[in-house]
Amino acid sequence: MKEIADSDDTAILLAGIRRFYGSSPRMSVWYTVTQDSINRFCAAIGDNDWMHVDSERAKHDSPFGACVAPGFWSLSMLPHLVRNAMGGDYPPGTMLAINYGFDRIRFTGPVLIGARVRLAFKLVDVTARERGRFLVKSETTIDVEGRVQPALIAEWMFLLVYPG
Repeated sequence: MKEIADSDDTAILLAGIRRFYGSSPRMSVWYTVTQDSINRFCAAIGDNDWMHVDSERAKHDSPFGACVAPGFWSLSMLPHLVRNAMGGDYPPGTMLAINYGFDRIRFTGPVLIGARVRLAFKLVDVTARERGRFLVKSETTIDVEGRVQPALIAEWMFLLVYPG
């Protein structure tokens, strides 16, 4: 009898997760990329490439005429932008979410200082794992305002953990 209840609970949670994320992409608000945020990121990871941190040199030597955010900065913004797109919430009843990794990451275009970016998050699949854990697979992009091609496309996965 316990297995039937577990199966029913799993089906209810799966339906709730799918309902929470929906079938249409969820969008974050626009975020303005500043030189200060890129400088702080680069200092934290030890990346002193002039393309990212030397705005005077970038004006003259960069093919873009400005500093460019590191691709890993865009990747590191995913948790912040996903929380924004979801209103700061997880699906109801979730204790926590654990980063599970990526199946695919592509840096498809530059993010220049001063650009505005936003995230589009689309649920691809949800799979029940061991009791109380659900693997969520998403298609996640970072779009640059005024540009058709996104700056980042990723297949990102995370585990939602429920009590029990």
